[in-house]
Amino acid sequence: MMQNQRALRFLTLAIAAIALLRAVETVAAGDDSRIQIESVDIGFAGTYKVGHWAPVWITISGVAEPADLRVELVTVDGDGVQITYRDDRELWWYSSAQGQRRLLQYIKTGRTTAPLTVRILSGDRVLAERGFSTRELPTPRSSTQQLILVLGPSIGENEAVRRRLRDQADQVSIAQVEQATELPRRWQGYAAVNIAIVATSETSVLETMDGEQFQAFQQWLALGGRLVLCVGQRGDQVLGPGSRFAAMAPGTLIEVSPQRTTSGLEDFASATERLDTAGGQRIRRFAVPMTVLSDVRGVVESSEIGGPAGQLPTIVRHAYGLGQVTFLAFDPDLPPFDRWQGRPSLVARVLQSGFARRGQMDEELESRQLTHLGYDDLIGQFRAALDQFVGVVRVDFSWVVSLIVIYVLLIGPVDYYMLKRFQRWQWTWLTFPLAVLGFALLAVFLSRMTSGDRIHINHMDLVDVDVQRSLVQGTSWLHLYSPSSQTFNSQLDVHPGLPQRAKGSNDQLFTWQGLPGDGLGGLNTRATEALFTQGYLLRQFSDDQGRHRSEMIGMPIQVSSSKALMARWSMETELPDTGALAVDPNGLLSGRLINPLDVELSDCQVLYRNWSYPLTGTIGPGATVAFEGLRPRNLEWRLTRRQVIETREIGTPWDQASWDVPRILEILMFYQAAGGRRYTGLTHRYQPYLDLSEHLRTGQAILVGRSAQPATSLLRDGQSQAELTDRHWTFYRIVYPVE
Repeated sequence: MMQNQRALRFLTLAIAAIALLRAVETVAAGDDSRIQIESVDIGFAGTYKVGHWAPVWITISGVAEPADLRVELVTVDGDGVQITYRDDRELWWYSSAQGQRRLLQYIKTGRTTAPLTVRILSGDRVLAERGFSTRELPTPRSSTQQLILVLGPSIGENEAVRRRLRDQADQVSIAQVEQATELPRRWQGYAAVNIAIVATSETSVLETMDGEQFQAFQQWLALGGRLVLCVGQRGDQVLGPGSRFAAMAPGTLIEVSPQRTTSGLEDFASATERLDTAGGQRIRRFAVPMTVLSDVRGVVESSEIGGPAGQLPTIVRHAYGLGQVTFLAFDPDLPPFDRWQGRPSLVARVLQSGFARRGQMDEELESRQLTHLGYDDLIGQFRAALDQFVGVVRVDFSWVVSLIVIYVLLIGPVDYYMLKRFQRWQWTWLTFPLAVLGFALLAVFLSRMTSGDRIHINHMDLVDVDVQRSLVQGTSWLHLYSPSSQTFNSQLDVHPGLPQRAKGSNDQLFTWQGLPGDGLGGLNTRATEALFTQGYLLRQFSDDQGRHRSEMIGMPIQVSSSKALMARWSMETELPDTGALAVDPNGLLSGRLINPLDVELSDCQVLYRNWSYPLTGTIGPGATVAFEGLRPRNLEWRLTRRQVIETREIGTPWDQASWDVPRILEILMFYQAAGGRRYTGLTHRYQPYLDLSEHLRTGQAILVGRSAQPATSLLRDGQSQAELTDRHWTFYRIVYPVE
């Protein structure tokens, strides 16, 4: 009896101790134990695209200081595999109404019907978790839809798309944001944006951005973004001394001057109504405030009589790093433009690229052939080509059907007639298992024969160098093939052939690569079933040197399957002398350029405007190329492999089923210069920043060459996988200014 009482007393004390510990944990947790996830907002005013990064705003309540919290976002990738996004960098948040907090993170969804789960953590402890079904989330736009982001007042872009681009209207989405607090703080948040429009007639959203927000926007623009910047009556404030926007203008501010002649804009818009009679009545004391610039660079697409040099540029396109700015020296959101019948045409032309306008109607009226290859975007063909591995035979579906038919015939009619002939029906207990076992062994044999017994990697690096800003951007594609089911812990090591180490920002974003379109496995499919019950983690963090990095932990690859990965990385560096280029009286390049890299380039050519200058031999580090005596060729002819045979122009049609990786990349790099969709029959809307055709028009020359040295390496558990790489290509594009 005494022993039972002692045991009962000991058990009571143990229960009391456990309850006390839980009470202490609850007190220590404080407000964290009452955290509630109220809502999520994705993209810009609910607009985002599948297969592209987007900002995610999470509204929570029940916490005073969320600084020590972390956020995890769970969805599916482009293959339908569950993926968790976690950013271990400093969490950004701000207070909202009723004591709530808004946290900002970023996500990339792989299905139009992908659900979302949000977790709030402190350390490894989950404080709150909530799932959002597809009905509770805004429906993402197609992966290849054009997204126009309007920061501030409208300049008539909705009407321009509806009335002047109606053939493309279903391929354009417009999102308007009027508060800087609704904008990303990292450049990846703008990854889905094709064009940003900023009007500065009043204090613009761009001007109210804080330093981190503006740096993110500026980085997106320099890495291939497109901006339409309207600066009219407030030019003195927007582009004045010390302004951080002055670098986005194509020249130096002189003054803001009233302009009474607008025939240049009327011609640009092909308008039937004069601007000074907008609204049906002649405007008394007509004058449009315009910003006057000097030392204008880029392409002047419209100008008026006036200004210091006799001509006042009103619409100018110029390069900004690897991106582009279209500068409007007036305010199209103010009178008389807002009543002018020609505004939709003017805005539509501004939104279209120069190369795209050539033969625009021919391109739009071209019979839109349907492809049966599983893709309608050029990136889809590029991905299919990278999915061809040395030593791995892709089994055609017809093979599978044929083997199934033979198997059914063997275990059915063949087995029956054989047993009937020998009158040994009891043999079926032996013949049937032998047939099943034989086909099982045949399947294993064929699988090993076609799949191989090791991992295969195809690797492509494209490195862009802008010598004017000392900016380097890289895009890397890696396709992994595994003969067996296994998981990978992967990172990317970046080591381009640069003479100096990075001096500024050094970002790397390593993630999965989607397949645009509605085909099997495409981003626009509505399938939601996950391929694996086990997901993986995509973690973003800052290393010891403050550089932004990302890694994938526990990424699964199914037996005899492949995984498509891609990375975008950038850095600022110091470049040596790069030479000086100019244009002679005939409009051809003169002067010299210098290879600023530490690698040798082969298969080189220099592109400028509509010309290609082929270079023989290789160009070593620091080597000089002089243009005296170089004979240019027509760029479009070179890209389309066109030639004249017996007075007839013969072009090489684009093969949508080709797996020639360097050839596909060539068109990706200069898609519009090659004729765009008129030539390929495919769009180039999933990763349009790869196309530098517009730089050729805006006073830039581009040296294109190939290097034998890789610019990046795939790491698995910290170890290089170079020995598993079957095919590797590294291409460089070096952008030089031309005076």
